[in-house]
Amino acid sequence: MKIVFAAGESSPFVKTGGLADVIWGLSKSLVKKGNEVSVFLPFYCQTKKVRDMYEWYDSFDVAQGGRMTHVNILKDEREGVQFYFVECDQYFGRYEIYGYDDDAERFALFSLAVKKEIIGKKFNPDIVHVHDWHAGLIPLMLADAGLKFRSVLTIHNPAFQGYINPMSLGDLTNLPRVYYDNGLLRFNEMVSMLKGGIATCDAVTTVSRTHAQELVDDKVSFNGIGNVIAGRQSDLFGVVNGLDYDEFDPSVDTFIDRQFSSDNFKTGKKTNKVALLNAMGFTHPKSVGPVFGVVTRLTSQKGIDRVLRVLPEIIRNKGKLVVLGQGEWDLEQGLEWAARTYPENVKIYIGYNNKLAHLIYAGSDFFLMPSKFEPCGLGQIIAMHYGTLPIVSKVGGLNDTVRSFYDNRESATGFSFDNWDENCFDYSIDFVCEMYRKNELGHLIENAMEEDFSWDKQVEKYEELYAALLKR
Repeated sequence: MKIVFAAGESSPFVKTGGLADVIWGLSKSLVKKGNEVSVFLPFYCQTKKVRDMYEWYDSFDVAQGGRMTHVNILKDEREGVQFYFVECDQYFGRYEIYGYDDDAERFALFSLAVKKEIIGKKFNPDIVHVHDWHAGLIPLMLADAGLKFRSVLTIHNPAFQGYINPMSLGDLTNLPRVYYDNGLLRFNEMVSMLKGGIATCDAVTTVSRTHAQELVDDKVSFNGIGNVIAGRQSDLFGVVNGLDYDEFDPSVDTFIDRQFSSDNFKTGKKTNKVALLNAMGFTHPKSVGPVFGVVTRLTSQKGIDRVLRVLPEIIRNKGKLVVLGQGEWDLEQGLEWAARTYPENVKIYIGYNNKLAHLIYAGSDFFLMPSKFEPCGLGQIIAMHYGTLPIVSKVGGLNDTVRSFYDNRESATGFSFDNWDENCFDYSIDFVCEMYRKNELGHLIENAMEEDFSWDKQVEKYEELYAALLKR
């Protein structure tokens, strides 16, 4: 199959979150299965550090309302995946990737450029697969130009919906006002680029089965986008994200102190635990007690306020908490206060450090993800592969990927608690500490490390979906 992706970011070029990992991991795996994959991305200043490494491919003007904007298309190939970059310094030559007042205008320009390139270079894809609101209008733009390719929209984060003032619809997107007037693009009296993708793509996917059902059932959160998604329920599919084992594999990981597998995890994890505690600045790195790791954005959505609330339970059980991330100021301050007040129990690194992240995954005993909502999550999947047992809330992808000890002791890969009952999180901390003291975690660790969340496995579900669409 010939497949075209369009997205706001992708590893190994630019990354702000899990979206970049998905685009890179899925596209590589599709190519391994014999598919032809092209990925369109904006050409950010973060991408162009070595501009000469990219091949010039095309140049043209994009009509956007009453003005013309010049763009270049640059090309690069990585592991068989063809990457095409829309270069336009006016919109993408900026310090940040997202967060500007004209983001809708920026990605409307990106979408128009992708549409023009697909048409002009006669890509003739079997499938056009767009991701999140940034590319949500591309299938409609192609259809409006008389080209109807089978299309898929994947919603990675429904909280961001790409709003455009209805008065600017034609000026920014070249689409006629009728698409707003007939309700196709109208959402909360604005144009929503995300809704445009939901309403017009042949299939809509989310990044876990549970999250797909949550979106259908919840008609209030995310500005009520669930009402729109529910209308496409028969075309809605949940596919859990895969993990790139080329980057996350404790048996070959060069960022950790001792490589290990499920056959020798006891010595491997013990060595990495000491290395982690040394790296975080604990004065007694060989002290007895479980280590709880956190690698995430420090936001309420990620449940960091819940982590702070169970801190007394961790300390009472002689545990240690190590946190890597950045985010909301009040939560950062709360963690900083905890680190100052309990220096032998809490350490925090504000920011991101890739080596330290790998060491936390390898050296911790438990990994905390008490998210209030989580479309998929990768942290718990990485942690399991490194033999670090996740403690998660029963939401979204966390519910789909972690088999809870409370539900099935023999096949368990971690622990989970009901999202609506926060007292269960406190109970889980006490419970796992008791299991840790009794040395009863070995079979859970083996189960977790032997789980297969590789993209090579997950890609089959996308291929099945693509094939089904082509038969319609």
